[in-house]
Amino acid sequence: MGREQVALASESQTLTGVARAGSDQSDPVKAAKEIYEALADCEPECVVFYCCVSYPLEVLSKELNQYFANTTLIGCTSAGEITPLGYGKQSISAFALDKNQFATETVLIDNLVAFTDADSDNLVNGMLERLRQKAVSDASLQESSFALSLLDGLSVREELVINALSMSLQDIPLVGGSAGDDQHFVDTQVFYNGKFYGNAAVIMLVNTANPFEVFSYHHLAPHTEKLVVTQVAPDLRVVQEFNAEPAALEYCRINGLKLEDLNSETFAMYPLAVQVGDHLYIRSIQQVNDDLSLTFFCAIDSGVVLTKMSSPGLLSHTSMIFNLLTESVGDLQLLIGFDCIHRRIEIKNHALEDDMSALYRKHNVIGFSTYGEQINGLHLNHTFTGVAIGYPRERKHAPYPVT
Repeated sequence: MGREQVALASESQTLTGVARAGSDQSDPVKAAKEIYEALADCEPECVVFYCCVSYPLEVLSKELNQYFANTTLIGCTSAGEITPLGYGKQSISAFALDKNQFATETVLIDNLVAFTDADSDNLVNGMLERLRQKAVSDASLQESSFALSLLDGLSVREELVINALSMSLQDIPLVGGSAGDDQHFVDTQVFYNGKFYGNAAVIMLVNTANPFEVFSYHHLAPHTEKLVVTQVAPDLRVVQEFNAEPAALEYCRINGLKLEDLNSETFAMYPLAVQVGDHLYIRSIQQVNDDLSLTFFCAIDSGVVLTKMSSPGLLSHTSMIFNLLTESVGDLQLLIGFDCIHRRIEIKNHALEDDMSALYRKHNVIGFSTYGEQINGLHLNHTFTGVAIGYPRERKHAPYPVT
């Protein structure tokens, strides 16, 4: 990946207000150098990166800090990366936003457990005031800005934090992803100006005159089979019983599975969803526990009815997403993508990695495989979520609904 990927990223820098980079070098010193060289022609307002947890994070931090000492630098650990060449593994991906087209304001929330609605209002109001002083768009901040969020993916606090932030942001859309750790489910971290943090989040406000579109889609279709949550530990996202039976056994029953079949791949291939109004929201299972309970990636509560889902046409659905985004903002100079780890598992199991990588490459996607995706006040699973940024032109913005 190394030299070819650096060349690919560098080629786009002279044409756009963004730069993209990736490296599969296992040596963090070499990886950081490749990232820097690929972004070097950009005058970065900020740099955002996503990295695998196999890197020694202290060494990687040191190297990146040296290269981007005078630039806002944020990032997180991942469960897989999306690089300029498409899907990557055991790698690092990054993008830079040029200061001529973007203004940003970034903060760290260093204790998600203690974060309150009042904290959110104070944080957002301060960010907006500072962003207003350096905005690059003549339009209002509400029309020309969006927020990016990166959260500790094992914090079990995403819903509360994201909902508070979205309420404080009001009409400014928020989009983001939960950090991963290659499905070890031990330690997920975010990075803010020099250091990795657990139990934390990084929030970035981005102002631009370029057209952009915040979006979130899933491709799954419902069946008739239902599971009712009858016993749950909501603070832990653990379901002990469906239909008054052990959760794992009931999940196996409706999907025709055996208990020994249950693993990350199974949970990706046999998803569940909760219906709210006309929308179905996926509730992905993280793992099966020794007591036959199931731990979920998202909030779950007693009485929730879950619907069995299946996956028709993932590749064609993703192509449709890109067509809609291109109609809205024109050709994409960057798509910041938050791609659920269960989507990626499904893509791998259907041998679609090459085709999906080609789509991502064509549309300039940079991102990572997440433990959850955020859109406005919602924390989601099994979606492709993000923000598509077009080339400078007169803004025509028509938000897409979450589907």
